[in-house]
Amino acid sequence: MPHLQRALLILLLLLGAVPQAVAGGPSLLFDPASGEVISQDRAGEPWYPASLTKLMTAYVVFEKLRSGQLDLKQKIPVSALAHVQPPSKIGMPVGSEISVKFALAALLVYSANDMAYVLAEAASGSAAAFVAEMNAEARRLGMTGTHFVNPNGLYDPRHISTARDLALLASALLRDFPEYDHYFAQSFLAVGKRKLANRNALLRQMPEADGMKTGFVCSSGFNLVATATHDGRRLGAVILGAGSGKHRADLAEMLLVDGFSRPAAPRSKLQSLVNVQTGAIVPTDMTRQVCKHKPVTLARSGDLGGWGVSFGNYESPATADMALRGRMLSPSGILLAGDPGIIRLPDQRGFAAAMWKLDEATARSACIRYHAEKAPCEVIAPEVFAKIAALLPDPAPPPGAAADPEGDDPGKTKAPGGRKTRPKNGSQ
Repeated sequence: MPHLQRALLILLLLLGAVPQAVAGGPSLLFDPASGEVISQDRAGEPWYPASLTKLMTAYVVFEKLRSGQLDLKQKIPVSALAHVQPPSKIGMPVGSEISVKFALAALLVYSANDMAYVLAEAASGSAAAFVAEMNAEARRLGMTGTHFVNPNGLYDPRHISTARDLALLASALLRDFPEYDHYFAQSFLAVGKRKLANRNALLRQMPEADGMKTGFVCSSGFNLVATATHDGRRLGAVILGAGSGKHRADLAEMLLVDGFSRPAAPRSKLQSLVNVQTGAIVPTDMTRQVCKHKPVTLARSGDLGGWGVSFGNYESPATADMALRGRMLSPSGILLAGDPGIIRLPDQRGFAAAMWKLDEATARSACIRYHAEKAPCEVIAPEVFAKIAALLPDPAPPPGAAADPEGDDPGKTKAPGGRKTRPKNGSQ
């Protein structure tokens, strides 16, 4: 933010002439040391965290380092699963090895999706086991509105958090692992001769900024957990659902400047904020506002397989998607280990909200639970999926998909030295 513009903002804040920062989603300003809430808007509302997920990935890895289960100098392998993660990524070949130290820097500075899986598999033996540890840590920290499905934050309708929970996580990172705080403020990641700029533009925009992490998928919009220190006092801001990378940085700076201008006063604590009960509302989908392609991606014929369940047929993909996201966040759906999606039915019979790649027992028991919740559910056998797949024309790539792929920050990022680079694909 230019000097004169920043000075004007501070003056307006002091005069009370600037309204609370507004993004498409919730926001929260807090003191990570005391846990005090300075201001908040819908802080308990569910949202897709995108790569803010990597804050928890880092937390679990930091615990492994402290316990001696991992070492910063330790070489860890790149698996096939890690290699196929979409960008943002480092792109190391399968079988290559890198240090834990480099993987952490790539995770937190460049938001590398492949490094999230490299670290998860090294820390816990498998990504699934690591995600179970992430969720256990979330429960221990009191993150009652959070559920993780993967270690990098790529979109899944069951992968949710809240501004309140993310503030608790950021506070825990700063409190429990101050020795790793430098990762969140590192200005760039050196990869050979390349210097990959920190995704957090606030570090270059606000002199007092000193962390932490960005996040973006089309469904979430542009997210940011940011910290800054002024006169020895460190504050944190959570911005969810901003319209662009610049927008989230500006909103975070506005909140932080406002917080530093406020006098000390008795305030409520983060733990006193109440999360909306999981499944009570479906998170807002920001796709139409921030990405060029349509908000609903249809399943392809090669995706379908195994046993599955259907949650009903609908006239439009958007209606089917809304039903699917609601079913996935219900008590019966949030732990289902299958692939959810929308299927275009043959002969123009509409669109099905469904989940596949389950075993028979899981599919049948899931429908029993859904029926108990008075929700529609029908078991789909593998042969039915095979018939649908044989008649299913694969959807064309959505318009603009190459320009705004799922999970990347569209727009230019200024690298060290002033060179501008356009991120490719990936969650960040």
